[in-house]
Amino acid sequence: MDPMAKHLKLLFSKFLIFLFVLGCDFTSGLNQDILSAQKYVDNQQFDKAVELYERILVKNPSKVIKTKINYQLAEIYYLYLDQQVKALKYYQFIVDNVDEPLWQVKSLEKIADINYSFARNFNESIRAYQILMQVKPRLSNYDYYYLRVGESYFEMGRYDKAREIFNQIINQPTNPYYVEAYNQMALIEFYNKNWDKAVDYWLEYLKREKRKDQIVKVKFLIANAYESNEKLKEAYNIYYSLLSTYPNPDVLRARLKSLYARRVARKR
Repeated sequence: MDPMAKHLKLLFSKFLIFLFVLGCDFTSGLNQDILSAQKYVDNQQFDKAVELYERILVKNPSKVIKTKINYQLAEIYYLYLDQQVKALKYYQFIVDNVDEPLWQVKSLEKIADINYSFARNFNESIRAYQILMQVKPRLSNYDYYYLRVGESYFEMGRYDKAREIFNQIINQPTNPYYVEAYNQMALIEFYNKNWDKAVDYWLEYLKREKRKDQIVKVKFLIANAYESNEKLKEAYNIYYSLLSTYPNPDVLRARLKSLYARRVARKR
């Protein structure tokens, strides 16, 4: 059995054990439906499992069972059917109906991520992350939530709000996203066509970044900023230096050819 199926089997087995402990909370017919849904999951027939769980919900089972099924439906859509946006309403059910803090936090994290990464509804991602940031005592992922709020503002084009957040992170050298904040500030300046400021932030970023793939990516962006700012020699030199490491060297060769032609034309 592949790892995904093993994980699902364990997940749903725990779910069923919980339901059996409840004993008298459901009828034998409901019991059979749940067992059938479990079988569909074991066989990775996720569409059939979803259909059956939906039918169980229509029967209006107890709140505890309804809650468990909503969470399982959310996880199936989010993790296994690649239909993350459909999972939103099930996670929202957990937020609206369950008082258990762990369930609330996990569901809000998924709601925030889905709205940011898949639905691209940044107002909703900000709302969910801000709720998570208000939890007391502060959650371990607080700094990540704050970064995501900044990134959400950036994606919305609200650069002043994003800049405010990333500047605050830059002023916190112990923040785990301290380095990334320089990259985000550079991107803000880049999209605002402030090429020199963008390069300055990226150069600060490169002083701190250790990941080779990110270094290559940012060097390419620096070259792009130089090119946009008509600093053709600087752009050419960086593109050329990346030929052995950039994942698509044909793109670099095209840029180099174009830059060479522009530099020759400029000298005429």
